[in-house]
Amino acid sequence: MSASASQAAPGGVVELPKAPLASAFPINPAAWYLFCHSDDLLKGPCSKRILGRDLVAFRSAGGKVAVLDARCAHLGANLGCGEVVGETIQCPYHHWQFDGEGHCKNIPGQANIPAFARQQKFPVFERHGFIFFFNGPEAFYPLPFFEGEKPDDFTAGKLFSYVADASWFMVAGQGFDRQHFESVHDRKLTSPPLVSCPGPFVRRNQYHAENIGTAWRDWLLRLLVGTTVNLTVHNWGGTMYIVKAEFPRTTSRFIVSFRPLDDDRTHFDVIVYAPSGLAALGLPLRRLFTKGHLESEAQQVRNTEYRPGRLIAADADLIDCFRWLAELPQRPAAAEILAKTHTEPVRQFQPQ
Repeated sequence: MSASASQAAPGGVVELPKAPLASAFPINPAAWYLFCHSDDLLKGPCSKRILGRDLVAFRSAGGKVAVLDARCAHLGANLGCGEVVGETIQCPYHHWQFDGEGHCKNIPGQANIPAFARQQKFPVFERHGFIFFFNGPEAFYPLPFFEGEKPDDFTAGKLFSYVADASWFMVAGQGFDRQHFESVHDRKLTSPPLVSCPGPFVRRNQYHAENIGTAWRDWLLRLLVGTTVNLTVHNWGGTMYIVKAEFPRTTSRFIVSFRPLDDDRTHFDVIVYAPSGLAALGLPLRRLFTKGHLESEAQQVRNTEYRPGRLIAADADLIDCFRWLAELPQRPAAAEILAKTHTEPVRQFQPQ
């Protein structure tokens, strides 16, 4: 249990901190999200409806990747239906061309470009063949990776995705829910979890546990990698889990990028990693075990409801996590600076 989770009141009664209201959680947190595989850009722009808006990713002729608001600032045509022209993406309707910064560079037959002719640009990063973007005008922090390790030393496995019938903050809280872990996961904690916040946008959970499960995956895990695990879970920005599980005979690593859906469900994208070289040959098996474990967790959290008034003393760590999620910064000063460059508020970025 984290040190800030609860306090003893006079008479020995435990006083819990107040859990935030559901309205305190952002609809779409300002954080990093996985957009698509790099190969999706080989044939042209890739457009998706994501985080409640239409976005488009494209790779310019020079190889630079950009993610922009997909709806053209002119009449709202979807740029994803257009094409890449040099260093720009060309609108399919009137062939207005926008560069990777979102600036309109050319309007056929027009000498002057109006001030509103600008697309919202999102920070973007490409790693291990995947395109990530930050939901905001500027990234609050670099795209995270496993603590103390270099991306170039690892190989990524094939992406897998799934959907959970739960809100993103209930999913985020699951990684810090000690009561759920002890009662559902068939893991016996050998010491209390150590929860900390090593940075303003990251929350870490560390614990050591024994595998006492009776499912076939548990039996096979004990046989292949050992009976105990040291687990380190980092939650970055509320919507990205970076997990490192150290077993006696191997170490498992995976990243979970999840995002809210319009129907109060949550979409998950998962990448499993292995050290480059011979160890990477085991990625399909690592992926199989990870997929089974995470999809099982998604079933466990399904149809849950956030009820702050029903949280009890056993939920102290969970309350602490919910408070952290609700207090994550969402609107940087840069958003105000960006807004001043627009003459029409209709295209103006507003983090939710």
